[in-house]
Amino acid sequence: MTPEPFSDIILEEQPEVVLRTLSFRSGWVTYEESLVRGQFVSRGWNGAGFVNFYDGRLNPLDTQSPQAFWLEIDGQLLASDWEWVSFEKTPVPGGLHAVLTLAHKLRPVQVKVHTRLDGSAVLARWLEVSNTGSRPAALARACSWSGVLQKTNRWRAHLAQADGSAPALYSLGYFENHRWGHEGNFQWHDLPSAGYRVDGRFGRDRHRHPMFVLRNNATGEHFTCQLAWSGGYSFEFDLDADSGMNEQAAWLSFRVGPDAPAPQRVIAPGETIATPEVHLGLTFGDLDAAIQSMHDHLRQSVFLPQPRGRGGWVESGIGPEVEITVDRVFHAIEAASQVGAEVFFIDASWYAAPSANWWTTVGDWDVSLERFPGGLKPFRDKVHEKGMLWGLWMDAERVGEASRVAKEHPDWISTAYDGQQRLGGMLDLTNPAAAAWMESQIARVIEQNECEFFRLDYNTSPGAGLRGEREGFAESGYWRYYEAVYAVYTRLRQRFPNVIFENCAGGGGRTDIGMVRRFSHTWVTDWQIAPRSFTITNGMTMALPPEYVDRLIGGQAGHTTADFDFQSRLLLFVRPTLAFFYPLGSQANPLMLERSRHWLDLYKNFVRPFMNTGRIYHHTPVVNGPEPKGWGVLELASADRRRGICGLFQLSDPSQPEYLLRLRGLDLSHRYRVTWDSSGQSCEVDGFTLMKQGLTVRLEGALTSELLLFEAV
Repeated sequence: MTPEPFSDIILEEQPEVVLRTLSFRSGWVTYEESLVRGQFVSRGWNGAGFVNFYDGRLNPLDTQSPQAFWLEIDGQLLASDWEWVSFEKTPVPGGLHAVLTLAHKLRPVQVKVHTRLDGSAVLARWLEVSNTGSRPAALARACSWSGVLQKTNRWRAHLAQADGSAPALYSLGYFENHRWGHEGNFQWHDLPSAGYRVDGRFGRDRHRHPMFVLRNNATGEHFTCQLAWSGGYSFEFDLDADSGMNEQAAWLSFRVGPDAPAPQRVIAPGETIATPEVHLGLTFGDLDAAIQSMHDHLRQSVFLPQPRGRGGWVESGIGPEVEITVDRVFHAIEAASQVGAEVFFIDASWYAAPSANWWTTVGDWDVSLERFPGGLKPFRDKVHEKGMLWGLWMDAERVGEASRVAKEHPDWISTAYDGQQRLGGMLDLTNPAAAAWMESQIARVIEQNECEFFRLDYNTSPGAGLRGEREGFAESGYWRYYEAVYAVYTRLRQRFPNVIFENCAGGGGRTDIGMVRRFSHTWVTDWQIAPRSFTITNGMTMALPPEYVDRLIGGQAGHTTADFDFQSRLLLFVRPTLAFFYPLGSQANPLMLERSRHWLDLYKNFVRPFMNTGRIYHHTPVVNGPEPKGWGVLELASADRRRGICGLFQLSDPSQPEYLLRLRGLDLSHRYRVTWDSSGQSCEVDGFTLMKQGLTVRLEGALTSELLLFEAV
């Protein structure tokens, strides 16, 4: 019998040495930190469940940056001079919520350190920072979590080779590319004995998901971290691993937080702000164990319940890749129904006259009667007649230069640091009037058009940041912008609990869990072309549980490479969207319809029932190159290990025609019916053979694939 999830917090007080220590315990993980002589410092992690109550705690005097959070205000790093005010812990569903209140002795600043435990291997941490003074406080830097992550004793002895050399102590895994169309490219990098920084959405482009995995190659731990933030961010590491004697220890410090031009936030007297949440965990085992622990945490205590009782809806729609006409919309509805879609939506241009460019009139959110003389009701009625849900697209945070709102409220358009409105028409949501208008427009579109589905796009980016003026400071607008964004979509989800909210951002520009938690699922890329389509699915199902990851077949040029089975099988590991299976004026290809219905039947009746609790296994977590080569293998199994699927994909330039597959998500004691989807043939194999001895799968050509189904008998 599996015990209930365990969470506990121990407060140890030693007034004789001016020391208070907190031990946070969640599942098998223990994390400790102390307030000692005015410094609030990290004291280390343990992944075997132990509290270091008599030895093993890190000594804060042994490192230069021990502080457990990083706060720079008014030109000062508040690394010391903290006083203990109070500590409280409150039971919450699944765990505990702790709040430690500290007050600074020199500056009029109070900090509440929030820690959320849910019994998983991942802890959530954020700060509330209050200005208790009479003057504005300029916040330059705020890292919700920092300090010493780990000390590794005798690390060279663990890793020493016969020639006396030693490989890297740490491997840092993150998404290497930050550009559009390269999302999810997970790669390992050796961490040097020096400083190392990874960032996005300010120092780099916006298509890198804010996540890292840190592997200790000497002692086996994996630290997994995600930042719930949609603005600029940075992950910083400082490894001190001297190359001297084997007995020397290595120290690894880190900082995680938002990044933007300073000041990031001007805090008014009496005002309190919250920093972004950091979700950080520790696991022993392999990469799959680390990824699954993060997925468990996200599903359990980060993401909202799905509307209408479940997620994973099969969507279809029509977008501006073609000129959207009445006839084409009706045709697209019929085609979507034929293949088994459950949601139908109209994408960009439903509000734009045929003579206008759809991107120049975003912001005028009224249906174009020139494009659709009968309005949208006939489409909605037809969608419902076909048994599907109905929805619309909005690029709600942007206004086009030809829109009414841009002409009536030019002051609502964001400005860059040079004072120019060159941020793609992005609404200045740091302006409360603009934010209130945007929220009202989304609500109006949903209500007036009786939408059951809402698709948000975001075809712009702040880049270096939008500029605002506060109390004599040129303040970066990132922080206020996303405070407003999160508040708007939180309220809209509450107001429309039965509406399916889909997040998109010009592809995968905002896939972070800060944004996704307020939506039902997220578009992770606009690149659907094989073989890179495998790289993206592979990586983004590390970042997010598969039911929150959207992929497309039948659009965005995804049909131009690989056969239909290769393209469609990738969608069985995520939430699928269908488009453009055949044009208006032609008849459906019965071969395509039959195969589409086959894999959608597999998705709806075999995979979807277990996907939202299932385990995904990345047999090939790293695939190299912009057009990756070799094998790509994904496995998705039910939590009870009674059924699963495995997709095997030959990518470009195949050099090994055979792959020895050893399944990971099954049960050694069960016997399984194994079905080869390409041939439809089945046989029965015991779990021991499938997991320990394995099956050999042969694929000789580039961009070929096989799908195996496993079901306990």
